[in-house]
Amino acid sequence: MLRPVTDLSSGRPHTAKPCVPAVVVAGILTAALLAGCGGGGGGGGSRSSDTPEAEPPPAAPVPLTDGIPAPGVAVDPSARGLNVIHVGDGDWRFEYDGECAPTGMAFRHALVDLGGPDDGREVVDHKLACPLEAGAGYEVRVDATAGDGSRYRAVLEFRADTVESPRGVTVLDSTTLSRRAVDRLFDRYVREAVLAEIDIPVVGALAALLVAEIAARVWTELGAREATYGVVSHAVTYASRSPSGAAATLSGLVAMPEIGEDPGFARLGRVVVLHHATGSTPSRLGSEDGWYVLANLLAGRGYLVVAPDNWGRGADSGADQPETYLMANRTANNALDMVREVLADDRYRRFHAAPETVDAALVGYSQGGHSTVAHWLANAAGGGEHAVHEVHAGGGPYDLQRSFLGILHVLNGSCAGDPWCRDVDVDVHVPYAFRILPPLLRYTEAGLTPGDVLDGERLSDAFVTGMLDGEERFDALKTMLQLNSFANLVDLAGTMPAADTRIHLYHSPLDRLVPQQNSRELAAALSPGFDLTTHFGVCDSSVYEELADLVDTVGVIHAICAFDMFDRVLRDLRLGEAARAGYDRVGPARVDPALAWLGLAERRAAAALADPDALAAFRAARPAWELHRHARRLRAAESAPLRELADRLHP
Repeated sequence: MLRPVTDLSSGRPHTAKPCVPAVVVAGILTAALLAGCGGGGGGGGSRSSDTPEAEPPPAAPVPLTDGIPAPGVAVDPSARGLNVIHVGDGDWRFEYDGECAPTGMAFRHALVDLGGPDDGREVVDHKLACPLEAGAGYEVRVDATAGDGSRYRAVLEFRADTVESPRGVTVLDSTTLSRRAVDRLFDRYVREAVLAEIDIPVVGALAALLVAEIAARVWTELGAREATYGVVSHAVTYASRSPSGAAATLSGLVAMPEIGEDPGFARLGRVVVLHHATGSTPSRLGSEDGWYVLANLLAGRGYLVVAPDNWGRGADSGADQPETYLMANRTANNALDMVREVLADDRYRRFHAAPETVDAALVGYSQGGHSTVAHWLANAAGGGEHAVHEVHAGGGPYDLQRSFLGILHVLNGSCAGDPWCRDVDVDVHVPYAFRILPPLLRYTEAGLTPGDVLDGERLSDAFVTGMLDGEERFDALKTMLQLNSFANLVDLAGTMPAADTRIHLYHSPLDRLVPQQNSRELAAALSPGFDLTTHFGVCDSSVYEELADLVDTVGVIHAICAFDMFDRVLRDLRLGEAARAGYDRVGPARVDPALAWLGLAERRAAAALADPDALAAFRAARPAWELHRHARRLRAAESAPLRELADRLHP
C-alpha cells in the first residue's frame, strides 16, 4: 500500500531511521559486543584469514509516497513511463534494478514545513522507463546508498496487461477553417470571450482601449499577420493511462495546416505542444476557447499542433472524475502518450520528421505553464520520443506549496505581506484551492478525506490552522504539494543534461492571481546550468498599471498578459523558422492588431451609454483626475461612441 514514510512513534515522515528487522539488530549488537571484547582473538590483532566476513545488513525498506502505476494496477504493455516516489535524505545516491531494466533520473524536491524540524529531507521522484511484455509481472527496485554507507530500497511492483491498447488516435470531430477564417479567429475571440468577466460596461470599454494601446505598441503577431494556410482541427481520443496508471482513453486536439495534395509543402522544424490553462478544453473545438484559437493560429503558419486535455476534461475515460489539476507526473505522462500516438498516426506524418527524432516546442500558460515544465522534465528522463528544443512557460504556480499556503494565511488572518499572500483575493483564490485538493485526495495516499479539509463549502478552520501550525497529520499532503512544485528542485543541472533546450519564463510583476515569485524561484532553480531567458518585465508598463488600477478583478492582468506571452512565442517561433529556412514563411502583416480591441471598446461603450445609472455610479466612485485621464484616452481614439462616453465621464 502506498503511504508516506512514517515514524511509528511520532507519525512524522522520516527517512533517516531505517526499518531494520529485529534479528538484524540482534546480529549487529552481537558483532559489536564481540568487537568490544577483542572478538575472542586478542586485542587489536589481525583477524584470521579463515574467518568469514560478516554479511552486510539488508537494505532497509523505504515505503513509497506515491507511485505510477499504483499497486494492483495492470498497465498497458506499451506504456513506458513509471514513477517511483519516496522521501529520502539529501546525501542518498541511487541505482535502478528490475526485470525490465529500468533507466531514468532522480528528481529531488527539497521538503520544508513538515512536522518537526526541517532536516534536509527530500521527496525524490524517480522518472523511469523500461520495456514491458504483455502479461508479465515486474518489480522495479530503487537502491539508495547514504553518505555513511547505509543502504535503503524502495520497490514498485506491478504487472503488464495481457492485451495492448490500440495505437494511433481516433478522430471524434473536426473543423476546417479557411485562411480568411483563421485570420478572423483571434478578432472573433476578442469579441466573444475576452473581458467577459468585467460586468461593468464602462470599465470593459476602458480596459479594451488600454489593451488596444498595448497591442499597437508591442504586438507584432496576434491579429497582425495573415495565415499562410487554412487549418484542419481534429478532436481526438488516444490510448493513455488513468491517474493510477491503468490503461485509459484521453482526449485532445490536433491542428494542422490544410495543404490538400500540395506537393510543395515543406514541413517546419518543430511540432508544437500546447498545455491548456484552467478551465480550457481544446478538444471541444470552440472558438471561445483560447487554446483552440492559438492552435489554429500556429497551424495556420504550418505547424502540427498537439494539445492534450487533462484527465477529467473532454471525452476521456475520467470525464466525471476530478481533473489532474497541477499534478505534474500525471499531466506529463498523458501528454507524452498523446504526442507519441499522434506522431505514429499516418494522418499526420506529412507534418513531422518521424521516424527520425521529432523536434518539439512546448508552450503553456498558468496551469499550462506548470504542465509544460512537467512535460519537459519527464521527456528529458526518457519518457518521450521527441526532443524538446523550446520551452515557453508563463504565469505558472511553480511553487505549489507556498502558493497554497498563501491562500491559507489570508483565510487565517496571518498574512505578513509576503509575495505569496499579499494579493490573495478570497473570492477568487479559494476556488483554486478547491481545484487543487480533490485530485490530491483522490489519486494519492495523502491520508485525508474530504471531511478532514472541508466544512460544507469552505475550507475548515481546523484544516487551515493545522496546515499552518505544522500538525503532523497534514505532512503527507504537504509532501504531495511539494512533489508537484518545481521551484524546490535540488541540483537540477546536475540531474539532467541541459542539451540544447531554450527555456523562456514569462511572468508579470503585476500578476495578482499567480505571484511572480513563482517564476523567480523557478528561475533560481534553473540558473546556472540551463539556457534560460526570463521575461519578467512583460506586462509591466504604465498602461498595465493603469489597467490594474481600473479593474478590481484579480485575474485580468494574468489573462491579458497571456496575450503578450503568446505574441512573443509566435515571434520567437517565426524568427527561428526563418533562420532555419533562410526566409520568412509566415504571411505578411495585415490590419492593425489594435482594431479588434478598439471594436470591443466601442461595443462596451455603447452598452455603457445605454445604462445611465451604472455610468453615474462609476463617475461617483472615481476622483476627477482619474475621470479626466479616462476621457482624454477615449477622445484620442477618434471614435464617435468613445467620444460620447468621454463627454459623459468628464464634460
